[in-house]
Amino acid sequence: MHSVIRAKCLIIGDSAVGKSSLVQMFMSDGNQFPKNYNMTLGVEIVTKVINVPDTNSSVELYLYDCSGKEFYRNLVLRTSSQPSLLILMYDVTSEASFTAATNFYEQINLQGKGEAVKGVLYANKTDLVTRRLISPKAGRELAQKLGLVYLEGSAKDRKGIEEPFYFLVNEWFKTYTDKTQTFKLLA
Repeated sequence: MHSVIRAKCLIIGDSAVGKSSLVQMFMSDGNQFPKNYNMTLGVEIVTKVINVPDTNSSVELYLYDCSGKEFYRNLVLRTSSQPSLLILMYDVTSEASFTAATNFYEQINLQGKGEAVKGVLYANKTDLVTRRLISPKAGRELAQKLGLVYLEGSAKDRKGIEEPFYFLVNEWFKTYTDKTQTFKLLA
């Protein structure tokens, strides 16, 4: 019997860190990097079903691509309350986006009612090697402080675009099956 588990995954971070590019590249299996950039207004939602390896299950991932603009912050927080999963992004060439990541994380955590959200701190734009300001070490330290897993890549170069999504799907599947087993034991 094939089972489908649903998960709400927020993709958040400062404006222009590449959230929409990452989502579009993932949705198109790496074939569609947006050449014309349109800033996300509010929240855009797309879904993708991902099969969980070595199981008869799949996860239907609802991806909430959230605007980083302050103007949309309240709308984003209302729409994106109680996520299952999180991809917190920053641009490796922007100290401001790196600093803002902590603020975004704290705002989402306040919405989560004390339950930690499984997530990834994703450093984007690693293709801009000569402009890089934030080291992998600084990224790993922030991820550890926030209780997230550190991953990096480049949506433009199609490097590291699938890893955060597949990692989170596997984590969500483990969490879901652990809760299901616990529930069966208690029943």
